[in-house]
Amino acid sequence: MSKQEFVDRLRVSLSGRISPALVEENARYYEDYINTRIRLGEPEESVLTELGDARLIARSIVAAENGKTGAEEKVYGGSQEETRRRERFRQVFRISGLPPWALPVLAGGTLLLVLVLLSLVFRLVLHMLAWLWPVIAIVMILLFFIKLFRDWLH
Repeated sequence: MSKQEFVDRLRVSLSGRISPALVEENARYYEDYINTRIRLGEPEESVLTELGDARLIARSIVAAENGKTGAEEKVYGGSQEETRRRERFRQVFRISGLPPWALPVLAGGTLLLVLVLLSLVFRLVLHMLAWLWPVIAIVMILLFFIKLFRDWLH
């Protein structure tokens, strides 16, 4: 199956079950997703194999759209567009195999911030260890001589 066949099958499977705008939005999303993975060097067949059957994806999209209520928006906050975006991230995570804890980080767009903070903390720890190393070395040498002296006395 080619990328175009996959997207066409997705469109056909979604048509008449959700609004035409959502059909096109989902088709564009999967087409962009496939194109991105191909640009990253993955073979088209491999990407399509990972995605699976377009009809199953369409079924989960329809179920997600039909299951939405105003109460869900109150629980999760945000608009229907935000809920759709969140569901797309979940689908990508299921496909890509990324850990579930990474979803809120990427969905909020704060991955870069988290990576910068982690690198700053790591650098600070290394910097403090570099500053403390002479002190630690002196203390270790002193403890060695104290133990040696105690053993010599006994």
